[in-house]
Amino acid sequence: MLKKRAYNGFSLLEMLIAFFIIAILLNMAIPSQKMLLTQSKADIIRFQLLRAINLARYEAMMRKEVVTLCQSADQKTCSGHWKDGYIILSNEKVVYTFLNVANQGDLYWRAFPKNQIQLHYLPSGALQAENGTFIYCLPMSKQPSWAIVLGQSGRAREVDVRQGFVQQC
Repeated sequence: MLKKRAYNGFSLLEMLIAFFIIAILLNMAIPSQKMLLTQSKADIIRFQLLRAINLARYEAMMRKEVVTLCQSADQKTCSGHWKDGYIILSNEKVVYTFLNVANQGDLYWRAFPKNQIQLHYLPSGALQAENGTFIYCLPMSKQPSWAIVLGQSGRAREVDVRQGFVQQC
């Protein structure tokens, strides 16, 4: 009389099917993880910019003098693009520097008048010029990822770009 042997483990076919299912699930999960990482980096830049705006306004009110927030590529002078980083100046001396280390997109400043490229905060906390908007665009996107609007009072507010924001990248 022959006894049936009990096999422990999985057959090759069962293992291949399990690996194919895992591979399919990973292919579906990886793009969403990349998008989550990209959005997290965009949020870091937004929070950093909001901090710089509020800090420049606060410094102007505390020092009782004009304080400038401007783009800076070298972290010493007002030059370059907003996506490179920005500095806060008081009496032509650098007070704070901000470097965009998580930058993957483009940061634009659009203001009235058009040639205004720096933000000058008065001792009252108001902006020297009119309103303006910071817009952050991810690569290959026509719609902004986020926007920060500055009023003439110098206060910043975030705008929900999904709710019909008119400006495009």
